[in-house]
Amino acid sequence: MNNPVLVQAINSSSVDRLVSFVKDSFEISCEMNGDYTLSFTAYNDGSPAYANLTAESTIKFENTEYVIKQVSPVDSKGMETVSVSATHIFSDTARVYQRNVKKGDHNYSPQDILDFYFKDNKFGYSYEVIGNFSKMKATDLGNGSGKDALSKILELWPTCVIYPDGRKIQVYEHDKFFKNYGHRIDYLNTASEVNFEFDSTEIVNQVRAVGPTYEKTIKTGDSSKLDGTTTAVKGDWGPAIRYAAKLMGINISDSDVNRVKELIQHESGGSETVVNNSDSNAAAGHPSKGLVQFIQSTFDHYAVKPYTNILKGFHQLLALFNDATWSSDIKLGGWGPTGARRRDAIIPQPNASSGTDGAKKVIADAKKYIGVPYVWGGHNKSNPRAGMDCSGFVSQVYHDFGIEIPAYTVAMEKYGKTVSKPQTGDMLFYGRHGASYHVALALDEKTMIFEPQPGQSCRVEPISYFPPSWYARNDKMAAIVAGKGGGDDSGSDNTDATTETTTTENYFDPFIVQDDASIKKWGLHPGGDVTSDSIKNANDMKKWVMTQLKPEPTLSVKVTATDNIKPIMGDMIRLEVRPRVYVANMGVVAYEYYPFSKINPTTITLNQTEKSILDYEKSRNRSAQMAVQNAKNHANDISSGQETWTDEEVGQFGSGL
Repeated sequence: MNNPVLVQAINSSSVDRLVSFVKDSFEISCEMNGDYTLSFTAYNDGSPAYANLTAESTIKFENTEYVIKQVSPVDSKGMETVSVSATHIFSDTARVYQRNVKKGDHNYSPQDILDFYFKDNKFGYSYEVIGNFSKMKATDLGNGSGKDALSKILELWPTCVIYPDGRKIQVYEHDKFFKNYGHRIDYLNTASEVNFEFDSTEIVNQVRAVGPTYEKTIKTGDSSKLDGTTTAVKGDWGPAIRYAAKLMGINISDSDVNRVKELIQHESGGSETVVNNSDSNAAAGHPSKGLVQFIQSTFDHYAVKPYTNILKGFHQLLALFNDATWSSDIKLGGWGPTGARRRDAIIPQPNASSGTDGAKKVIADAKKYIGVPYVWGGHNKSNPRAGMDCSGFVSQVYHDFGIEIPAYTVAMEKYGKTVSKPQTGDMLFYGRHGASYHVALALDEKTMIFEPQPGQSCRVEPISYFPPSWYARNDKMAAIVAGKGGGDDSGSDNTDATTETTTTENYFDPFIVQDDASIKKWGLHPGGDVTSDSIKNANDMKKWVMTQLKPEPTLSVKVTATDNIKPIMGDMIRLEVRPRVYVANMGVVAYEYYPFSKINPTTITLNQTEKSILDYEKSRNRSAQMAVQNAKNHANDISSGQETWTDEEVGQFGSGL
């Protein structure tokens, strides 16, 4: 055995050679930026090496260290065996921990992050950066492990490759990782099987970029309160049109009101929620919606925060009047906004009571639970940070102020009376009365805090982000918010004296990012929102989101070698599959290697790159051309007994190739 398997117990300097393992079970598997493991089955031969096959012991093989993480004893047919699974020593970077935090936003390179986490670590890890990397912004770096640091590097530079050389962490610029060592794989010569998987199901070439939010404090007089008509009155949108114009600083005439009413009738018939799925906009993937039939991107441009629900008619009216040329843009038979965006906020209106001392106390109490995970059925009042669901959270905040309400949405309903507009401490219900299915807590009339769903945590959002079905106010909570002994639960909109209110704002509006070349080639493949909690600049966000798209189909090539050759990660291998007329240089990105087996061959996964996909397409075209040529030869061979093709028929068959 040229390469011995050595075992060293934790906290021991003794190293023993292991010989009692099943040779065909001894496997090393590696995946680029993924797992790097060793596994095998061993039997008890009474040796010290076997006895030391325990968790956290070290296995040394081919100058590489692996740490045992799992040991599963199995007794079968009178023989004691263990199944061992170990990870490369590189995976133990989780033991390096940086408790300090670099507060705020800073630009970092991979070297900066490695220095911060690994410099002078006591576990013997060194590091090196190979290639050129532009600096990226990160927020509050620290209070995490070395493994977290490497995950952050992959998040900020998703095309990089992190690959270890023993305890040395190497971060490669993608193209620097792959090298040509002069190796070749020839199907039916050095490979018994080559599997191609060309898959377009995961193409994503258009997403919406959503950045972080921040809390904005506005003094009394600068905040807004909608106390006018915001819906149609017996089918008449006239009062809402006048109120929207007032809020946008426009003196509107009776004739202009009538023109807008005619526009509404022509575009939607007065419906706030109608969607046109039959015109050219719909065919292009962005149908016109709502009262005056905005498409989403145009509405997003003109909408005034926080009135950003395209299916709310009043929100569309505000957006209409935010078009600097709205009057001339309304034409007979339709309209199209062309003017500049006029303003970012409506004309200041009197503020609600969310600035009182009582309101501030409720807001502060609710916000202390930000980050607590959603746990279905969670409402342990003595340990709320163990997790809460939506109703458990609202019940907990009320409990903190001595108000006991059930931790179940439907049961909560009778503890409040319906009001027209929310204020601090109100319950925001989703679903009809008697059958509500979700609840949030109002921080003010524009902002809410809630437990979203499993896998997420308590957070703050504008109420317009997820508009509730109805609002309910509790007498006792209203009294606390008002800072007095009793509460007014009449449903009226009081305007107590206030000092300030807090709202949640975006650093930049969400926007669409797309790969035009991919869309032209493969058609539109939209994906979900791509979010960042640290990128606060729209241009930086666009650059980063572009790296998250998947503009090309995946091409996975898995090769089964004729023997158990040892692969090299990053090896640029020349792959030749003559029956497919396929020749390409592709890099090794994963493998399964059985160094002691005579029956388990090595399997190698080769990389998917744009060039390899082009090579694959060229191969298919060459194969098709050969098929056409064979068809022509066959057509001219009258001895076949088949009808001879004409030149015209042969030309038609071969057209387009």
